[in-house]
Amino acid sequence: MTLEAQAIEARDQWSRMVSTTYFPLTLNYGDDQGGFQGSLKVWKADNDGFSLSRLCSDRLEYARNETQIADDSESSFLVTIPQHTSVYFDQHGRTLRCRPGGFIVEQGDAPYRFGYEHRNAMWVFKVPGEAMQHRVRRPERYSQHCFDAERGMGRAFVEFLMICAERYEECSPGDRNRLFEQALGMLSLVLEQDERVLNSEQSHLKTAHLMRIERFIASQLGNPELDPALVAAHSGISLRYLHKLFSETGHTVNEWIRRQRLEAARRDLCDAACGITIGEIAYRWGFSDQAQFCRAFRRHFGCSASEMRRRILID
Repeated sequence: MTLEAQAIEARDQWSRMVSTTYFPLTLNYGDDQGGFQGSLKVWKADNDGFSLSRLCSDRLEYARNETQIADDSESSFLVTIPQHTSVYFDQHGRTLRCRPGGFIVEQGDAPYRFGYEHRNAMWVFKVPGEAMQHRVRRPERYSQHCFDAERGMGRAFVEFLMICAERYEECSPGDRNRLFEQALGMLSLVLEQDERVLNSEQSHLKTAHLMRIERFIASQLGNPELDPALVAAHSGISLRYLHKLFSETGHTVNEWIRRQRLEAARRDLCDAACGITIGEIAYRWGFSDQAQFCRAFRRHFGCSASEMRRRILID
């Protein structure tokens, strides 16, 4: 095989590896016809669609187009943390340049362009779209900013991802899933604490109200008296205005409360160290009737709470 044929084969192999690990992408290697070098190590959660990867390669550009998105049945977000040199990212008409010490969020179900001009290394955390939407309201907004990974919760999030990789082999399949769920929880804190997203919204006041309301709901999930009237009173707005705010989110207030309670209960059920009964979990998260909780859980997740707990224990 000639050197040119070897270079083509190396690039084709890299394109296949990248598209399999993340989702279909078009790779542009530039005008350089020389050899290409890259390495990719992946730590993958079982069945949940999460993964963490460590990617190192020569300069490269990746693009996601409408055809690839239309042919892809699953949506995902990629959180990319460059380590050696800056990366550029273009999505929704805005171009970012993210240096080492920061990270970006790439929305997989919208076209984008991403790359780096020099050999680079980076961590990439892949999050299923549904899981991201359960934890972060309108996550697509966050593709417009670089986030700080040098201090505070941003740095803790990145360091926790490295711990996930370091301890991956020591964990059972169920524990690996829980590690990535915890990483997503930390990521959601970093994103939703960033004031730039509020300031960039067309309706700053509405967004500020919604974020405060959602934080209050999250702090009161165990309160069986939590209802729209209590939320409106705490937020200093009318019940009518509260319902109007939520009408633009795709959920009613009661639907949002129920959804957050069910997600919190699911996390407890998936925690092997949580030794309390299903009934106690239901009451912990504000359900006053265990039968009602079990019906709502099955409707939302497609299986019973006991079935989910049994699967985790088997893992």
